[in-house]
Amino acid sequence: MKKYIAHRGIWNQEIKDNSFQALYAGLCSSKYIGIETDIRVTKDNVFIIYHNSLYNGKLVKNTNYKEMNNVCTLESILKINTDKIILLEIKDFNMDVKKLIKLLNKYKRNIMLMSFDTNIIKKIKTLNTKYKLGVLNYIINSDSNYDFDFICLLDIISNNFVINSFKKRNIEVLIYGVINTLDDAIYIIDDIKLTKVG
Repeated sequence: MKKYIAHRGIWNQEIKDNSFQALYAGLCSSKYIGIETDIRVTKDNVFIIYHNSLYNGKLVKNTNYKEMNNVCTLESILKINTDKIILLEIKDFNMDVKKLIKLLNKYKRNIMLMSFDTNIIKKIKTLNTKYKLGVLNYIINSDSNYDFDFICLLDIISNNFVINSFKKRNIEVLIYGVINTLDDAIYIIDDIKLTKVG
């Protein structure tokens, strides 16, 4: 059965992606089993929801949170009372993962953590967390010993053979950049594209 995670929430021309309003709408929508969002950390150690590495031409990691307008904090999303999936993509590969886990542990939420960087996910794994862990596009950047809970694959490199090979090892498969949908998978998808592929 196809399941959907709202990529950066439910957003449009009026509602910005990764905003509190977009993510809240995604968590409230019956179309989705959860949301996917991007996290970074500011110079003053605030975990924020933000995709780009730059804010007004300056690196996010060199910017204090008080200098940023209309940027949502991770904690504001964690305060939303939900049992839906909150899939967090770690964008800052040098993030203090102990501090991140301490924040996540403050709330009882259905958290999944992923990154393009295998090393940061390995660091989190050593902390014996209760959260599901995974890497994006692992086939492109892979070694043969994938030992995380899930994998997030780009649609164009996904097929039934690849998906089934992970599922046989009890590794959950998530797919993004959706072009076509298969029956038994979880898709990270923009709300505006859902009606076209669903």
